[in-house]
Amino acid sequence: MNKSHSSKPVKRFLIVTLLLVMAITMGSSLVKGKNVILNINGREKTLLTYSATVEELITKEKIELKEKDLVEPKKSSKIEEGMTIYIKSPRSITIYDGNKTVIEEAQGATTEEVLEYLGIKLNELDRTEPKLDELVDNKITIARVTTETKQVEEVVPFDVLENLNKELEKGKTNVITPGVDGKRIDTIETTYVNGKPEGSQILSSDVVVEPITEVREVGSKVIADQIPAGEFKGEEVVAVYIMEATAYDPTAGSKTAMGTKARVGAVAVDPRVIKLGSRLYVESMDGWPSYGYATAEDTGGAIKGKRIDLFFNSNAQALRFGRRNVKVYVLK
Repeated sequence: MNKSHSSKPVKRFLIVTLLLVMAITMGSSLVKGKNVILNINGREKTLLTYSATVEELITKEKIELKEKDLVEPKKSSKIEEGMTIYIKSPRSITIYDGNKTVIEEAQGATTEEVLEYLGIKLNELDRTEPKLDELVDNKITIARVTTETKQVEEVVPFDVLENLNKELEKGKTNVITPGVDGKRIDTIETTYVNGKPEGSQILSSDVVVEPITEVREVGSKVIADQIPAGEFKGEEVVAVYIMEATAYDPTAGSKTAMGTKARVGAVAVDPRVIKLGSRLYVESMDGWPSYGYATAEDTGGAIKGKRIDLFFNSNAQALRFGRRNVKVYVLK
């Protein structure tokens, strides 16, 4: 009886001890540490923490926050496995904003983040350096861009149409229909950067008054007294040709294609260029004595296009003349 009665306190102790061990084991499993990454101004370290919130972790790690320090996520956020906690301190950044310069303490890694932190607004056309999505070192340049659109009246010059008049003396011009300038409205956009013009472009161009083409008649009739050579005056010139001249003599025959006697002044031509029977004046172009007045009376198998064959009285004269360029005036 005494033995069984004395063993009861021992059993109770063992049960209580077992329950305490179980409670401690269960409690430790419920309060399990979590791995987090702590990033302070870009410097990272991995921690095993039993803190429940971000604020509790900051306190346990003895991190002193300054007034403008930024904590992400919020200090009230619960700690989660693998989360990254950012603590960002403001830094001094020089802002070149248009024509003014300021130095600000700001948060943010990119240009967009810094400007948003400082409350600096950008217009649609404004430009930044670095670009909005690029990282900022210690300065940001903002180019303030504006545009101005205006309409400008411009003159549209008239065209000139010239018609050849064979009956009008060369060098003279008659205006048949006077030309009139037209009018055009250009819409021009000018871009300004920080108040200074950068460039312009024409957005549209509308002709509101069409120009009127001027019609002129230009004389082509050559008068002999206009010719610098001055060897014949008062003759009316129908046409002037630069031609290749050769020479022939009586050995080629005594009759021309027109049946006339071959002689000095009777020359061979291509009838498609100069009609047979035409009166001519053959002028030298190289200092050789001019052949002078002639009549187109003959043809030749080799005389094609702008070629002329001049008759000389002897073979020696023909050989001395050889082949040279001459100016041939067709006289009326």
